[in-house]
Amino acid sequence: MLEAMPNRSGAIDLVRIIAVAAIVAGHAFTREVTADWLYTWHVTVFFVISGYLWKPGRSMRAELSRRWQSLGRPYLVWFVLLTIALLAMGFPDTPDRILGGLYGGGVAGMPYITLWFISTLFFTALLLRLIERLPLAVQWLIGIAGAAAGWVGGTVLSDSPLGVGLAFTSLIYLLIGDGLRRIRARIPAPAVIGILLIAVSAALVAAGASSFLDMKQGEFGTPVLSLVVSAAISIGLILLAESTVRPGRLSQLCTLLALPLLTVVLMHPLFLWTPWSGWPTFITAMLVPLLVGLVALRTPASPWLTGQAALRVDSGG
Repeated sequence: MLEAMPNRSGAIDLVRIIAVAAIVAGHAFTREVTADWLYTWHVTVFFVISGYLWKPGRSMRAELSRRWQSLGRPYLVWFVLLTIALLAMGFPDTPDRILGGLYGGGVAGMPYITLWFISTLFFTALLLRLIERLPLAVQWLIGIAGAAAGWVGGTVLSDSPLGVGLAFTSLIYLLIGDGLRRIRARIPAPAVIGILLIAVSAALVAAGASSFLDMKQGEFGTPVLSLVVSAAISIGLILLAESTVRPGRLSQLCTLLALPLLTVVLMHPLFLWTPWSGWPTFITAMLVPLLVGLVALRTPASPWLTGQAALRVDSGG
């Protein structure tokens, strides 16, 4: 099955795996335990990665088509599946939960709590594509203005339909990732720099200088510093992973485990309703959706459940 892996970076896929595990942990354990150390970076890293892997010059139509296939279509399918599961639970407030899920963004509650991330990433990518032909300095001015808007009125942005308002304040992270893409070849000793970025950021968090982010709720932490810390951790993880994971079996394994991660992101809230807490919930919420996604990758349902094309494995010996 590893031989059927698409040609993509196993290092970046490793970062994705770590980040999704952090997202699940952030829900499985108490916020007091995870907020400072996980919320600071576990979502923003995906926006940085999107900027790092940015393909300049793509048309808006092509961008829309690509994002619809990888994000929009699974969003709709999992909304339906989560709603079916919710109806089976028989909660008295089920209609209100469904309405909140339809509205999306920061309004969406269980089991729709991760849908905002998918829709916001979708709209942020479209926003960057829309302004891509503007001078780079103008793009950054727009990104900085969006970040400032988050510090001033983050809850207003998070409460927008489908979290579309969060695209404005998330744009800065795509620009940071795109900036890393532009200078990546000129970064000396990337592993050392990656470790330093993570270590210094961790020290700032430990000292209480940088507060955590909760983008869904419109909480963007300490102005400027939290943005810098979250971006630094994201960049550090990318540099460290690229210095560690080389082409080969490990890289292919990372890609295999990363392909169904969207399934994990969207499905794992269902397992937060288990009677367990802590580690049993985390392990179940991580591994069961991952297994579902891995199975789906071998079926025609894969594009709808994982956002990835089905794997074609040669069974011919």
